[in-house]
Amino acid sequence: MISKSAPSSQHSVASPNGECIATLQQSCLVITSCAGIRIQSFCVPQGFASRCRLIRWSRRGQVANAGSQQGHTDEYGRIVLADDETIKAFDVQDAQWSATIEKAACNVGRITDVAFGHSSDELLVISDYGIKLTIWSLITCRGVEIRDPKYMIHCYDHRPRTGHLAVLTRHAAQDVLMLLDPGSHELIRSVELPTVDAKEVSWSPDGYWIAVRDVASAGHKVFIYTADGHLFKTYIAAEDGDVIGLGVKRIAWNAASGALALGDYNDRVTILSKNTVYFKTTLGWGQLTPLQSSPVAKFSHPSTIYLPQSGVWQEQITESKDRSYTVAPQPASPPTSSSLAKASSPTHGISILSFNADSTLIATKADSIPTTVWIWFLRTGKPAAVLIHHSPVKHISWHEKSDILLIHCAIPEPAVHLWSPAWAAPRIVLLPIETQGSRLEASWLQSSDNDSSRIMISSTHQYATARIANSTGELVPDVPSINNSAVSLGDVAGAEDMFDEGHSLDLSPIKIAHDETMEVQGGIGGDNNQSGSRFGMGNEVIDDTFHYRRHVKAGG
Repeated sequence: MISKSAPSSQHSVASPNGECIATLQQSCLVITSCAGIRIQSFCVPQGFASRCRLIRWSRRGQVANAGSQQGHTDEYGRIVLADDETIKAFDVQDAQWSATIEKAACNVGRITDVAFGHSSDELLVISDYGIKLTIWSLITCRGVEIRDPKYMIHCYDHRPRTGHLAVLTRHAAQDVLMLLDPGSHELIRSVELPTVDAKEVSWSPDGYWIAVRDVASAGHKVFIYTADGHLFKTYIAAEDGDVIGLGVKRIAWNAASGALALGDYNDRVTILSKNTVYFKTTLGWGQLTPLQSSPVAKFSHPSTIYLPQSGVWQEQITESKDRSYTVAPQPASPPTSSSLAKASSPTHGISILSFNADSTLIATKADSIPTTVWIWFLRTGKPAAVLIHHSPVKHISWHEKSDILLIHCAIPEPAVHLWSPAWAAPRIVLLPIETQGSRLEASWLQSSDNDSSRIMISSTHQYATARIANSTGELVPDVPSINNSAVSLGDVAGAEDMFDEGHSLDLSPIKIAHDETMEVQGGIGGDNNQSGSRFGMGNEVIDDTFHYRRHVKAGG
């Protein structure tokens, strides 16, 4: 069943666990459940609301200040709004709590991006041109600055469970990986990287490995580090005959850390095996070709598709603009970036890698054929399905529990494309909202039962939700919300209550910087050559990988 559309003055944003939807309506921030029940609302100054560019939720399952008696456990989470200079944070559980950070970028341009850290008691703010990464504490009312971060969205990553922060920085033409302690953000270790221009850092989901991707012009290189910052393995792809490797464009870990997917500019996807990185298999037609001492199956997303044993589906649009999938005649030739691009330079490479919940399937998109989504069986390396659309694919995401893939294309209609291996055919759901030429965004929401899933699509004016059956993909009637306790969490506080001096935090930064030897300045310094004693999982401690080298006595 499709819900009635709700008004908004900016894109509505679903919380990471899909329980809540945040909507900015003029001078009011409204929090509703996925079933449409209002949970909370906050007054926002009209001038700030009109300038607001970013809305961010705290991450799923975050615990405020984990391991400390300060802070709290998030049931619904916190939310932050930001314009060019100011940040305002709210707590869905506590209407009386709020925080305001003025000049959050520390007078260095405007705010480029803001996100919650490992806990909902800290905010990470990237200033304009990537000059500084500032970590603001909502408990101590202080900030920590890290100079010269790599100017990109993948320049930092938090270690699962413990929250250790890995940050890519660059000082004096040298890439450096900084590992910071959670909470205090004290520098534990700094590692000079052998990269030309590192582009991405990513912790494995089990927290034991750190993957660093080098710039594509440096070759097909990915570096694997241990949790305490020691280089464990370097993956350099060999050239295949006359085909020169164009470098890695995207990396992604699977949920069980059993594989690391590498998407390169040759439109190939390579899967490195669990932990060891000694074996790899590349998604292809299931044919294994030996490469040095490792088994490998090479595959490039071709512009002409012939898969008689796999489902190849093509989107069809009728004269009345009804959309549906039909079986595509083979061989099929989807539109290429050369035919779609307005500019003279078409794009290439794997831009999207997405594992499903149990890591049995992976969905990929190659920019050379931007309207096509490939879905692969990881066990066999063969395609499960190929979906060809009329417009380029913007975003894909798997449902967190079921094997349903959400595909959102760059189209003016509020339509969502869905695929599941359990369905006879993929489905397209059209939601009734007014777009008025604005950009659309689609996402998953939490469903009230295990037999259905809920989706949301939003514009800058409205949003709407729909509930579909997991077994068939058909729209199903809505059911009353089970968690009725979420309906009332307190009276709505007024602007005077939330933004007075008693609740608004005055935050000023403590500076962290590094010189050529990567020493921390500003009174939070620490030995940058400490062993991995602070990388434990709770009571578990990860020893220094090469501790034995420190205790070898000199002979003679």
